[in-house]
Amino acid sequence: MGVGGGGCHHRTPDQWCMVFCIGQMLDFHGKEPMKKNKWDIDLFDPGMSKGNRWDQDRNAKLLNIVFVGGTFGNFLRFFLEKFSKLTPDIESLPFTDSGTSHKIKKEQYSGLIRRYPPSFIEDNVGESNLPVCIILPNTEKDFLYLKTAQWFRAGDYKKLPDDLWNRKISENKNSGLLKNAVDDICSLYNISLKDDYIPKFIVRDWYKLEFLEDIMTTFHFHYFKTLKEHPFFDKQKTHHFPLDSFFDFDIFMKNITELDLVFGLQLDFDSIEEMRDIFMQGYNLDTHRQQANMTADIIKNLSSDDNMLIPKLDVSFEGFIYAHIEKTYRFITAPLTNYFFKDTNELKSYVKNYPEHYKAMNPLLPTFNGIPNPFYLYAKKKNSK
Repeated sequence: MGVGGGGCHHRTPDQWCMVFCIGQMLDFHGKEPMKKNKWDIDLFDPGMSKGNRWDQDRNAKLLNIVFVGGTFGNFLRFFLEKFSKLTPDIESLPFTDSGTSHKIKKEQYSGLIRRYPPSFIEDNVGESNLPVCIILPNTEKDFLYLKTAQWFRAGDYKKLPDDLWNRKISENKNSGLLKNAVDDICSLYNISLKDDYIPKFIVRDWYKLEFLEDIMTTFHFHYFKTLKEHPFFDKQKTHHFPLDSFFDFDIFMKNITELDLVFGLQLDFDSIEEMRDIFMQGYNLDTHRQQANMTADIIKNLSSDDNMLIPKLDVSFEGFIYAHIEKTYRFITAPLTNYFFKDTNELKSYVKNYPEHYKAMNPLLPTFNGIPNPFYLYAKKKNSK
C-alpha cells in the first residue's frame, strides 16, 4: 500500500517521483518498518508497476538525478537546466509557497537532465555507463532535516511533527502519514486513543528517544546506505551529491562546481549572482532548512559564553537539542514540560544547576561510555511489545 491509503496509487508519474518511497522512508520514528528481517530494505516502492516508465526518451543524455522525496531532486534539476549552456533557459521559477520546486511542468524542461526515484535501477537493468547523480544525506543535520522535510515537502503533503500534538488524536488517526506515529506514541507512553490530544512534551520526548540512538542503527541510515551501495551504480558513471549542499550557498556552489566538472554540464558561472538569488529564494521559503541550521547554531552556542535567543522550533528540532544535552551531559535528563527554553543561557543554567542528588546513569541512553547500558528502558519497552 502507498502512503495515505489506496488513493495514493492514482497519483501521476510526476507525483510518484516526488513521493517515491515515502511509505518506507517515513517509518514514523526512524525505526525499520515491519519486515521479515531487520534490514530487509526494498528500494522499490510496491505501489509502482515495474517497467512503468514515463520518460519517452528513456533516460537523460546529460544527467540522471536519482533521489528520494524531500532531498531537492526537483530543485537540482531546475538549477542545472537553467544554468547549463547545453540546455534552453528557463525563465520562470520553480518554487511553491513552501519552497518546494514543484511548479514547473515537465514540458518546460529540455529532457537532457531528468530526475528519478530509486526505481531508476529496475528500469535500467543491464544498462551501463549512464551519467548518474545520487543525492545522499551524510550528516546528523541531514537526517534531522528529513524528519520534517519528508512529511512536509515530499509530494507537498505539508504534514509536520508539530501536528502530532496540536491536532486531535482522532484527526491524526485518519491521516496516512500520522496514524502510525500516533499509534506508536500512544502505545509507548500508555496514552489512550480516546484522549483528545497527545501532550507536546510527550511528542518531543518521543523524538528525543530516536535522536539518542546511534544514527547507524536507524532505518533511514540503512536505506540510503543500501541505495548508495547498490551494485547497479558500479556500472554507471555515478557521482554522490551531498544533501548538506542545500543548507548553505557556498557549500552548494562548491559541490555544483565538482558536479559540472564530472559531467561536463557547462554551467554558466558568470551568472553567480543570479544563482545565489535563486538559491536563497528557495531557502527563505523553506522553514525546515532554516530550523535545521538554527538548531546546529544553538548546539554550537552551548559551548560558548555567548547567549542566543531560541526561536520557535518544530518539536522534532527541540527533541534533537534535548538529545544533544543528554548525550553530552550523561547524568542529566531533559525536563518533561510543554515549555521549551527561551535562550541558550537558560539552557546552560539548567545544565549547570541540575541538582547533584538527581544525577544518575541515564536510562534512556543505549550505551554508556561505549558499553551497552543495562538500564536502557526504551529497549526493554520495545522488546516487551
